[in-house]
Amino acid sequence: MAKQSPSCSNLAWLEPVTRWLAFIWRWARNIGLAIKPCRLSLLLVAAGLAFLFISDQGLDTLRDFAERRAANPQAWSQTLFFLLGGFLWAFGSWYWARVLYTVRLDDALPKKPWVHWTQTWLPRFIGVGAILGLAWAFYCAAAPYPDTSKGPGRVLMEFALISLAGAIAFFIFALTRRKLSKRLAKPLARYRFTAALAKSMGEVKTAKQQKYGNLNACDAMRASWPMLALTLTVAVALFVFFAVSPERFAPAVGSTPILLLAAAGWIAFGSATDLFGMRTRFPVFTSLLIFAIVFSFWNDNHAVRVIDNAQTQNWESRQQVEKALKEWQKHQLMRPLSSSSDKYPLFVVAAEGGGIRAAYWAATVLGTIQDRHPCFADQLFALSGVSGGSLGTAVFTALLADQHYQSPNFRCGDRNAPTLTGKAQKILGEDFLAPAVAATLYPDLFQRIWPSAIQHFDRARALERSWEQAWQRNADSNRFAEPFDQLWSGQPDHWLPSLFLNSTWVETGKRLIVSNLRITYDDFSDAEDAQRFYDKDALPLSAAVHLSARFTYVSPAGTLVKKDGKVYGRAVDGGYFENSGATTALEILKIVSQLRVRADGTRDPFWSNVEPVVIHISNEPVDPDFVDISLDTPEKDKNSKPSPCCNEVTSPFRALLAARGARGVYARETTRWHVGYEHFLKFGLCENQEVKIPLGWVLSHVVQTEMSRQLGNKSCEAFDNPESLKSVEKYLAKRTARSAP
Repeated sequence: MAKQSPSCSNLAWLEPVTRWLAFIWRWARNIGLAIKPCRLSLLLVAAGLAFLFISDQGLDTLRDFAERRAANPQAWSQTLFFLLGGFLWAFGSWYWARVLYTVRLDDALPKKPWVHWTQTWLPRFIGVGAILGLAWAFYCAAAPYPDTSKGPGRVLMEFALISLAGAIAFFIFALTRRKLSKRLAKPLARYRFTAALAKSMGEVKTAKQQKYGNLNACDAMRASWPMLALTLTVAVALFVFFAVSPERFAPAVGSTPILLLAAAGWIAFGSATDLFGMRTRFPVFTSLLIFAIVFSFWNDNHAVRVIDNAQTQNWESRQQVEKALKEWQKHQLMRPLSSSSDKYPLFVVAAEGGGIRAAYWAATVLGTIQDRHPCFADQLFALSGVSGGSLGTAVFTALLADQHYQSPNFRCGDRNAPTLTGKAQKILGEDFLAPAVAATLYPDLFQRIWPSAIQHFDRARALERSWEQAWQRNADSNRFAEPFDQLWSGQPDHWLPSLFLNSTWVETGKRLIVSNLRITYDDFSDAEDAQRFYDKDALPLSAAVHLSARFTYVSPAGTLVKKDGKVYGRAVDGGYFENSGATTALEILKIVSQLRVRADGTRDPFWSNVEPVVIHISNEPVDPDFVDISLDTPEKDKNSKPSPCCNEVTSPFRALLAARGARGVYARETTRWHVGYEHFLKFGLCENQEVKIPLGWVLSHVVQTEMSRQLGNKSCEAFDNPESLKSVEKYLAKRTARSAP
């Protein structure tokens, strides 16, 4: 017998290792093949539950649904759509997984008992798990309400119990459906309209009856058409409504029902497509992906919306920042200082981005300051916003403009000054998520596989029109649909602060700013004026705001198209460059500093008495345990721990994402250093374990109440909001009111 060589004997220990690895591989492969038929159902149920539990916005949509239901018990539309969506989502996920299991599986799959067990029980677990997930989500959403025996808390608990009962009933149905089918088939067969359903009950055989499945795809398609027809009928009806006017119909359906109905439609369409592919051996999904890629060359429907031939200023005729500051100076001289030791406070606001959370928070902070101190707006020179911060500052500025129009003799010292906070909160407290989700999942998704561009299907327009309608309902005007520049027209006797809405130019990576003032390279380093892309056409206020608030994938990149068809590029959320808005605010402050010294080198007496103050409105809720140890110590980064896995692959991506946040911190700290720490007033939010403040486009009333509470109470060491309010009052206290002419 030949003697084994020493080299082979040294490798003998690898044989059991390779056998073990081969066993693990075969086991994992068989598991994958066993669950392959229900992969779509499993994926979309998991996605729905992830939205509800992982995203703070998920549970808050349930709270918003319960609050609207409690406030108007007679409004049944959202309730009915929720029940329909939940049924189609849960029942459809079980049904289509079961249908696909009746089709012959891969011959490589072993014929073992555990395979049969998987085919029998996994679809049931998916369907029951979907309903139980809803029940648990409703229960968790009720936590912030102290009394669950009435109001929204009661509605949430009722739906939690309804979902739990539904899960039990569904499980019983799944176990006894064969007996029920036999009993129902004969009565249903007697009627013309239900005969096909009765026939399908007899044609679709279960995995238990067929052991390991031998029904062909054609038979499965013929047997399952009633369920497919029901789901697709609902999907087509919703598509038509949402294609016509998502901002009108989507709020009646609700954000969560829209997601559930869309998931149910995808399960049905995807499963039917899977069956069709089995039957014809045609790669349907791959073909749709190829169509979407090819059609993307000419079906871009995301052009930034403009008002043709509107009465607007040409770019060259717009004031630069220095001239606007001198206009502000004229308004200040109408109200002299109380004493020679006083100074003129000049406020500049920098509002961070972050969806409706940032918008509602910025408008609440600014509205509260204005309501307490009506002379604040006269001292406010500019507001620099990003994303949701742009929406909040635009709503505040537009309300100021309405205040001037409605009360032409109003002076900031009048005691009967109309309040702004409540109106701003009503405008921003509406559901903007439903129209955005509806347009995204229905008409705009269809646009991806349609060769020609249909601008009406643009999901960006749905969000903009929802802002316009919210303004119209609560402010009784069409200001958000009117040209952006119209805010500053026709009121020479009143001062209205300037807006700087920061976006990001995709092709260059630099800031793209929408403003009523002219953005020049002398004043703003490496920034482009969005108004230069248009001549006589004007951006409506909603589109100007959205240019800054095109959050990743929720809103598409806006295509900058001139009337002659020339494409300048695309614009995305201003947070891609930096999310604080402080970079633009700092450049405005530098121009203020330059005015203190005249051309001949002497100091200007007025501008030497100007005291710049920055109001920074933060958005991201911070940990209550966070403490800013000293002014020289940078903020603690909660996500600064290095990743132990795949650092060579992940480090470049982590660095790109972290650099975005770091630029915002750098801009904010540089601005604070420029004006002095005592002139940098911070307003921010703190985390609350009971009431999560979500990042999205809808806020429940309980979250709105929590944000208002944090403005009036110190919630953590990072932000002392009441003290910042007192500091604003200190700067405004010695300014005298301007008398009426």
